[in-house]
Amino acid sequence: MSAYGTAARGDFTVRGSLYLAGLLLLAGSSYALLHWVQSSLHEPAPVESQEPTLVIERFRVVRTATTGLRQYVIESPLLEQFPDPLGTQVEQPHMDWYQPNGQIRTWRLRSEQGWIAPDRQLIRLEGEVVMIRPAESDKPPLTVTTRDVLVRPDTHYAETAAPAQAVTPGGILQAIGVRAYLDQERLELLSEVRGIYDPPKP
Repeated sequence: MSAYGTAARGDFTVRGSLYLAGLLLLAGSSYALLHWVQSSLHEPAPVESQEPTLVIERFRVVRTATTGLRQYVIESPLLEQFPDPLGTQVEQPHMDWYQPNGQIRTWRLRSEQGWIAPDRQLIRLEGEVVMIRPAESDKPPLTVTTRDVLVRPDTHYAETAAPAQAVTPGGILQAIGVRAYLDQERLELLSEVRGIYDPPKP
């Protein structure tokens, strides 16, 4: 009887030790797995806001030369500046370019929408674009209708690869692609140029 009891207690001790060892091994493995999972997870990169950081109604800015005289003026009923590199959106922008005296307007450019690059080196006039050279520029008046014009303000240059129509007092020209040298009041029609000449009536 006593031998049977001793054997039972010995069996219980062996099984209990094995069970306890298994629990410890399982706990250690679980901790190692949890540590590995946590170390493999990274904080998600913060999502950059797409909301404008600055909103201005009835926006107007004047760019001047080193002499202090006007070079060009941009006006818009609404400007929205976004975080870099999204740039700045402008509604229905107007751009007026001036002769070196800062007084005589040589060109007016207007469009449905506009975008200004963060470094201000590029302005994109989007949608329908109308370029007007007024009679006050001492050149024959000219109206060019086209689309999607890129303007480089520092070099006084604008271009588009879109179809364009140029209307002068003497006729109508149509072309594909336009280059405008805004400080020289010079316009180049690039390809497929066709025209209708209507001489002035006596």
